[in-house]
Amino acid sequence: MPPEAPVYCIIADTDHQHCSALGALIEEVGFSYLTCKTTGELTDTLNNVTNLEFAFLSLELVQNDSFGLLKHPRLIDADIAIIHTEDDPLAASAAIQLGATYFFCKPLNFEFITDLLSDLITELAALKENQDDDSNACSLDQFGLLRGSSKAMYKMYRTLRKVAATDASVLLIGESGTGKELAAQTIHQQSDRCNNPFVAMNCGAIPPELVESELFGHEKGSFSGADKKHIGYFEQAAGGTLFLDEIGEMPMDIQVKFLRVLESRNFHRVGGERNIHSDVRIIAATNRDPLEAINQGLLRKDLYFRIAQFPLYMPPLRDRCGDIVGLAQFFLNKLNEKNGTQKSLSDNYKNLVREYSWPGNVRELKSIMERAYILASEVLDTENFPNEQMDFEDNDDYLRVPVGSSLEDAEFIN
Repeated sequence: MPPEAPVYCIIADTDHQHCSALGALIEEVGFSYLTCKTTGELTDTLNNVTNLEFAFLSLELVQNDSFGLLKHPRLIDADIAIIHTEDDPLAASAAIQLGATYFFCKPLNFEFITDLLSDLITELAALKENQDDDSNACSLDQFGLLRGSSKAMYKMYRTLRKVAATDASVLLIGESGTGKELAAQTIHQQSDRCNNPFVAMNCGAIPPELVESELFGHEKGSFSGADKKHIGYFEQAAGGTLFLDEIGEMPMDIQVKFLRVLESRNFHRVGGERNIHSDVRIIAATNRDPLEAINQGLLRKDLYFRIAQFPLYMPPLRDRCGDIVGLAQFFLNKLNEKNGTQKSLSDNYKNLVREYSWPGNVRELKSIMERAYILASEVLDTENFPNEQMDFEDNDDYLRVPVGSSLEDAEFIN
């Protein structure tokens, strides 16, 4: 059931016939809608609308503003579909980089959009129920291996469910600690490949001279130290999913070879001559801005377009405010279960974790909960929250270095 208060979709397009057909569909699902025909009308509508949940924006209109409208405060929490008369990979990547969720080509698939909006109606009803029930403050929904009941996570669940049903290559983009590998495993579990292997390779953790061997395998005697045949990750993942973490750390010469393999799924082991075929779905991840990585010569543009058939941005924990206390409780529950204890969170501790910005995201929250659990007797209170975390957050003189980044990169980012 849709929420009681009017919930709006915006249609911004110069095509009157398209606006009418899409508007009728939106009303049938249960939303109200507003239409705009110019960039100026869209700006005025965004300045005045409330309860906006979805926006269908013509590529021409948002390009008039160099995609600046995608950063409008009213659109931050809304799903955004860029619509255009034809495919445009560069424009799609730029729009998704700035917050768009989808890029649709006309004529629109109304059956898919009906399912999409119906899912959103269901999620909004669940969010309202959680907000009305204070007893759910520490309870979180789960989709696959991901936990959360915030709007950002419901949006991600919907997207993951859709993409999991396809064989599209996915690029997960997000800060360290946001759960990119869990998202990759969830896609695998929800796909038709779920009964086949899920294999993970961290491109940044393998010495450059060994990446090709680890990825494609090698034959015995192919190089010094190769005393036996080695089956590489690509072959190990046959029929399943290969997760390539920190894809931007893959050496450029290997990126060239990898791109060729992606086109055919055929390769040779290092030192081998036999052609090997492996049907593998690729999910990659990076904590870098992929377009910046391309400009810095760290990621090939052609490889990016091949692996980012579906780019997906992972929300940082600071944008999941409704989930933070629930995740803290979840980690505490796991520790209690493991150790046979019944420790709890004080209200002051809950307020503290809500207020902290979590630069290390969920990974940092888990680590701090483990530390606080050790320090606390029965109740985790403010004295169990490490002071240096707050000192670190308040100090403007530090240099934050994301995992996988050099000092030079960090200085540029900061």
